[in-house]
Amino acid sequence: MINEQKLQLVKRLGIAAAVVLLLLTGLLVGLRLGKPAKVSQKQVPAKVISTSSLSTNNVTHFLTEYYTKKELSENRNRYKNLMTDEMYREAVATENQPVNQAYKGYIINQVYQKATIYLDETDLTALCVVHYTNTQRSSLQSSVGELKDQENTDTILLSYTKQGKKLLVNNIQNVAFSEPLDAENQNAYPESTTASSSSNTLGTKPNDKVEITGSGVTSSSATEKGGNQ
Repeated sequence: MINEQKLQLVKRLGIAAAVVLLLLTGLLVGLRLGKPAKVSQKQVPAKVISTSSLSTNNVTHFLTEYYTKKELSENRNRYKNLMTDEMYREAVATENQPVNQAYKGYIINQVYQKATIYLDETDLTALCVVHYTNTQRSSLQSSVGELKDQENTDTILLSYTKQGKKLLVNNIQNVAFSEPLDAENQNAYPESTTASSSSNTLGTKPNDKVEITGSGVTSSSATEKGGNQ
């Protein structure tokens, strides 16, 4: 009789232990299923553009801010801090010229696309062949007949100056080549601009036209309206 009672007690304890084990197992499974999956997020460091040395990165940054705009003068607040105060005043004065104001609203949605850049780190100049697109309208009241994504190309010479720890644009000149800028004469650029661009011995002003030939640099004092205006 006593053995039967012990046997019944052992059975009951076994059943109770099994029930507790099942409950614990279910609880653990539930916690695992309910826990959100941990997503691995790799932090990508922000791209920092150095403004203390001349490089294709900071030249491209300037060209992007200078050429990309909804319409004439809309981008002043973006390129202002990339220029010297004098260059900024010259840029604003150029935009305010009647010939450029006459086209305001007719050339819109201008977007910088790409540029081929030749650096002269000694004289802090950059020769840039800039490609950009814009929309050209025939009427301010209607979009009928407007030409979208029109491709344009400018060739400009940027001169930089160092102010504190920053390099700022202090001269922008339109450039015309009497000879194609191909692989054979690309290397002639640093020699031909050494005495003219950064030191400005030609007496050119911002937006004056400069002609680069195989024998050197010549200047045209007639300011031309560039496609980026």
